[in-house]
Amino acid sequence: MNRAIRLGLVLAGALAPACRMAPTYERPKEPLPAAYAGQAAQPAPGASFADLPWFELFQDQVLQQLILAGLQANADVQLAANRVLQTAAQVGIAKSYESPSVASNLGATRGIDQSTRALYGTKATPSDQYVVNMGISWELDFWGKLRSQTEAARAQFLASRENQNLVIQGLVTSIAQAYFQLRELDAELDLARSTLGSRWQSLQLIQLRREGGVSSMSDVNQAQSLVQSASVVIPMLEQQIAQQEGAIDVLLGRYGDPVPRGLPLDDQRLVVSVPPGLPSDLLERRPDVRMAEQQLVAANAQIGVAKAELFPSIQLTAGNGYASSGLSSLVGPGSKIWNVGAGVTAPIFNAGRLRTQVRLSELQQQQMVLQYAKAVQQAFNDAATSLVSVQKTRETRIQQQDLTATLDKQVDLANQRFMGGVAAYLEVQDAERAAFDGERNLVQAKRDELLAVLALYKALGGGWTPEGGS
Repeated sequence: MNRAIRLGLVLAGALAPACRMAPTYERPKEPLPAAYAGQAAQPAPGASFADLPWFELFQDQVLQQLILAGLQANADVQLAANRVLQTAAQVGIAKSYESPSVASNLGATRGIDQSTRALYGTKATPSDQYVVNMGISWELDFWGKLRSQTEAARAQFLASRENQNLVIQGLVTSIAQAYFQLRELDAELDLARSTLGSRWQSLQLIQLRREGGVSSMSDVNQAQSLVQSASVVIPMLEQQIAQQEGAIDVLLGRYGDPVPRGLPLDDQRLVVSVPPGLPSDLLERRPDVRMAEQQLVAANAQIGVAKAELFPSIQLTAGNGYASSGLSSLVGPGSKIWNVGAGVTAPIFNAGRLRTQVRLSELQQQQMVLQYAKAVQQAFNDAATSLVSVQKTRETRIQQQDLTATLDKQVDLANQRFMGGVAAYLEVQDAERAAFDGERNLVQAKRDELLAVLALYKALGGGWTPEGGS
């Protein structure tokens, strides 16, 4: 008996890899340019800005601690990690079907069966029957269905890991983005309070000048309007700061805790110190592109599963055990039983369901090809536009700095003209308002430059592993 079982298993193992219905997977060839617009082509793949680990890109230690806290407590990160564990379990389940299934059976019965009743009639007496048996069954994967199912499950597992990476990348960059926006609001609030203080001093000076008969009530009213225009900005900014702190708390998975501050906005340094890399690098660095490819691999394998359903399913079975009417003699030589068998199940008529399933799996694979192409195109467009944004926001910030310096000089000149009796205080009022707006615009321009560099870092595929790359 044991020899028969071993022979059947060896035969099954020899025949199992005989055929494979799934098409051979090949990565779709997307015609990506050799370089981004305005960037010199690199002769060979090299370092990319996206290779920088996020804890090296962000020099603010408080920001680093906020990101670490978010990675530990954020609900989306935890859900993505749970999904990885689920798909890993599904791989194990799919893989198990490729191996023999072994089960044992222990049973005891007492009664009168039909044959005993027919033989002895009313004189039949109840009898005992004890059985202990171990059975082995194995579906012969002659057409590769089980292997294709395992391949599809493994690809879905890898896709879930890339989704986890995508969630981590999104969280890292979202926390940094929210933090930079918070520091920009802090800088605006400091500016508004400082401006309010200087305008109070100016108002007091104008009031003294009026008492001395040098200035008019119109000058006092204009100075007071400058104080009021600075005052009204402060509660608005404080409200926006509270809202921004709440948004950061949600990202960190906590409830209303104060957000600590690190470096001020002017000391935040995000510099694109290395080239962006080749556009083809996006295929390996971007988690969304990598996830789309694994979903394509899974869809490709599902074609093999559907095609294999068109062919007969072969099942090998074997059993070995003991059966006896007496428990004491259950394992005796005369009680030994065994069996070896094979079964074939073949589809005959199903109204075209199986062939339609093949067609459906092929269409789903084509859909994944299109989604992969879309992911690659989106990745390239994100990187290309982010490179332009980094350049243009830097130019805007530099120009705004020059404009702000000019407006500050205009304020000094207007004050000198007013104090010299050459101009009315209205000229000072206009210069002060323009300078205040210019200072706020400069703070916002600095924020926009930081956010543009951060967007480039994400677009190139950075921020989702400690190493920063693939």
